Amino acid sequence: MAFVFGRSDVILLNQSTGYAMRPFLIAILTLTSAPAFADQSCKEQVDAAFAKLRDAKSFRLETTISNSDGTLKMSADYVLPDRMHQKVTLGGDGAAMEMIVVGKKAWSNQGSGWAELPEAFANTVANQVKETVSEAPKVATDYKCIGDREFEGKSYTLYQGVLATPLSAEAKEKGPRVSAVAVPNQQSVYIDKATGLPARNIVTAVTSPDKRLFDGTFTVVHDITIDPPKVSAN
Repeated sequence: MAFVFGRSDVILLNQSTGYAMRPFLIAILTLTSAPAFADQSCKEQVDAAFAKLRDAKSFRLETTISNSDGTLKMSADYVLPDRMHQKVTLGGDGAAMEMIVVGKKAWSNQGSGWAELPEAFANTVANQVKETVSEAPKVATDYKCIGDREFEGKSYTLYQGVLATPLSAEAKEKGPRVSAVAVPNQQSVYIDKATGLPARNIVTAVTSPDKRLFDGTFTVVHDITIDPPKVSAN
C-alpha cells in the first residue's frame, strides 16, 4: 500500500483474477515533519516531513516487502492528487504486474495487455490512494525522536514508532492471552537533514530488529507523467 503517510494496505494485483489482494498490512508512508521544528512533538515533525513530500506533487516509492509467504518488490509513482502507476514483482523475478489509477478509474496489466477494472473496484483503489497518499493519515502513530543516526553512509534524523500488529478473528476469539503475545512491529523513519523530506521507511519486528519486513525508499521525481493506458482489444 502505501504511502502510509501513516498506515495502509499495500495494493497488489492478484495474478489470476486481476483484482486486488492485500496480504501485507504495512506502514508504507508516515507523512511527517522536518527536524527543523524543535518546538513540535516528534509525531508532528514526522507528519511535517511527509506533508512536504505531498507538496512535491510527484514522487516515487520503491519497496521490498517480506513475510512468511515470500518477498515482493514494488515501485509506485504518484502524481497527486489522484494518479498512481504501480509495478509489483512477486519473488523479485519475472514480469511485473501493473496498475494505473487516474481519478476514479483504474486499469491492470497482468502481462497480456491493459484492461479497465470494474467501477466498484476502481473506486476502492482510488479511495485508498486518496486516503493513504494524497491526504494526511488518519491513523496516528506516536514517534520518539531518536536523533541523528548514520545509515548506509549518510546521516539522517531518525524517528521510531511502534505499530500494533492486527490480530486475526480467530486469535481475537482466543482472548487476552493470545493478544498479549502478539508481536508488534517497529517503524523507523529516516528524514533527510538537508531537505527535510522522508528518505526511508523501514519496518521490523520488535523481536527481530535486523529482519526488515518493509523497506521503502522515497524519491521526489518532477517529470513523472501518468496517463490512462491503451486498453487491449478483446
